[in-house]
Parts: sequence; structure tokens; C-alpha cells
Amino acid sequence: MQSAYTKKEGKVHSVDINPKVVSTKDFYGYNLPSKDWKDGLFSKKMRDLSNIPDKARKWLLLDGDLDANWIESMNSVMDDNKILTLANNERIPLKPAMRIIFEIRDLKYATPATVSRAGILYISDDEGH
Repeated sequence: MQSAYTKKEGKVHSVDINPKVVSTKDFYGYNLPSKDWKDGLFSKKMRDLSNIPDKARKWLLLDGDLDANWIESMNSVMDDNKILTLANNERIPLKPAMRIIFEIRDLKYATPATVSRAGILYISDDEGH
């Protein structure tokens, strides 16, 4: 998809993350005992893409099964306000050129709140149909 978009429209910055490789705390970030903030994998990557000054598309690809622990915190980004609110009250905006793409097997653990905020494209495993 990225190479097709690049050929037609131009450059795409993309980051591919499997949210299940780290705990939810390490995915979003957390306060250390010293009260300092420790960035999570997702919050760091989202901030990095948000800070790229060019107008190119920026995609955060979340490639892994949904989990109620991490997906619920994604709802604020998927709302109309499109802002990730972290536990330290930092707010990282999803800028107009940015997209979050979920590549998942099924919606088994998705809540109605999550499903209602997402555009869903279903691609069948059946090659013949």
C-alpha cells in the first residue's frame, strides 16, 4: 500500500508497531517513581511523526491483535478531537497528514466504542472469491 501511494501521491513516512510486544504501560508511557515521565513505544513514535515538518503522509501501522488493555486508550485519538492523551496529561495531536492504520485478524476484542470510531476494510483470506 505504501509503495502504491508513494508512486501516485508522493513520500510516506511510516512506522510499523506490534502493540502486543510490550505491556500497555510500555506502549503508552508511564511515570517513574521519581515522577519523571518515561515515554512509551507508541507515544514516542506518534510524537516523532507529529514533529516531522513536511506535508508528506505519516502512517502509524499497528500490526497485531486487538487487546482491551491497549485499544481503549486509543479511543481519544480516534475521536473527532484526534488527540492522544497520556497519563502525564501530555496531549499529542494526530495532525491532518497523519493516519493510524490497524492491521488485525478480527474484531473479537473490540468494543462498540472502538468499532464505531474506525473505518473498517475487510479483506478475505479466500483467494478465489
